[in-house]
Amino acid sequence: MTAKNHYHDRIQRATQQLAQLQARDLLASQRRDSKAKQQAKKEEARRRARMAELTFLAGAQSLDDAEFVGVLRQHIENRSNHLKQQASEIGTVWLVSISSSRNSIDPVKAIPSVDN
Repeated sequence: MTAKNHYHDRIQRATQQLAQLQARDLLASQRRDSKAKQQAKKEEARRRARMAELTFLAGAQSLDDAEFVGVLRQHIENRSNHLKQQASEIGTVWLVSISSSRNSIDPVKAIPSVDN
């Protein structure tokens, strides 16, 4: 009988240890998921701030909301490879010229990028 109890106790301890390990794994997985969500939120906030900054750099802050959204929607709907390339070239020239004027005032400033 004591052998049965001994094996039963060992099985019970092993089951508890397994449950603890699984709980730790679950918590670690939840922490990773939470950190990934937080990182995604931070990146989204940075991207939104960058888009607002680009709106001002392009001088589009004076457009009313409907016109601003309309211009962007029109561009998205009519965008072809040629139009995309042309818009990118114009934007690059504009950002470089703004950067040059900023660099003459503050040499630490670099060309604005979408990553910042």
